[in-house]
Amino acid sequence: MTESELFKMKRIKIVFLSLISITLLTSCATTTVESQSKTTSNHKTPSREIETKKETAEDLFIKSLEGITITNVSSPKEITKGRSFSKPFVFSAKKADGSAAEGFALTLEYPVSKSIEGINFEKIDFVTDSEGNIYFTPAQTTFAAKTKVNVYPTPISDDASLPERLKPYTASADWKVKSDIASKGAVLFIWDYNEKDRPVNNSYNIQAEFRCRGITMVGNGPVNETSYIGKPNALYKDTYDIIGGTQYGYLIYGTIKFEQPVTENENGSGYYCLLKAEIEAVNMKNGSKIYTSVITYESKGKNWNECVSKGKDKLSQLVVDDLIYGL
Repeated sequence: MTESELFKMKRIKIVFLSLISITLLTSCATTTVESQSKTTSNHKTPSREIETKKETAEDLFIKSLEGITITNVSSPKEITKGRSFSKPFVFSAKKADGSAAEGFALTLEYPVSKSIEGINFEKIDFVTDSEGNIYFTPAQTTFAAKTKVNVYPTPISDDASLPERLKPYTASADWKVKSDIASKGAVLFIWDYNEKDRPVNNSYNIQAEFRCRGITMVGNGPVNETSYIGKPNALYKDTYDIIGGTQYGYLIYGTIKFEQPVTENENGSGYYCLLKAEIEAVNMKNGSKIYTSVITYESKGKNWNECVSKGKDKLSQLVVDDLIYGL
């Protein structure tokens, strides 16, 4: 065998041994990984206690209402103060399948009195009849108001969160009682101001709006000087001295001003202004204040005249509407 052939054989042997070594190393590595994998898989993760929030009585109460629907079946028409509603307010409670929720506890909120601060409400608890209904007939009304009668499942506690959570299960009906201004009448002392914040004349728009609604016993009072603006006690006293306390039911006074003067839009598309009415009223019999309001309206128009005219017309509608249900 030549020296060249011997060299080739040694080279093949070295390559062969190298391949064996690589195979063994690979096998060992695989075995180690598998062993580690088995060790890992056999290792048990420590159990953790899952903390759950304990449900409150209020939570369980709300859950019990799922599928319950409260609706307003019928309501009486609006009336005038001093009269009684001709029909009862009727509300119904039904289950998810549409059947009547008999013996279901409901609470009804309705307006019971009114002061210069606002309307006071009272609650009455009911239990539905075999048809799932409750019927409510209020006593004779003694005050004007435009508000709501609300009915909802009777709360199980006084928890502060329940009123909000019960809103999806609440039904409402309109409570509309108009003032007796149409029969008792009123004298007006309401002044229009110009853009320079100066009184210019008694508001024609307010008086016209009353007449459009068929309320004709309303007109400007006998005291008509601007010096009485902002002096309600003197205004009442001097008006009473002239007409007494029984000829008209109310003295309505106040101002209509430009909160924002007529301004041209930046894009030149027209004009806008903001008008504000500050109105109060007293009972002519005794001078007690029975009404106060601040009403604003933003008007728009193609020009100055249209902007102001539309604004005063709309503001007058809002004021008269509020007076009819507010006196």
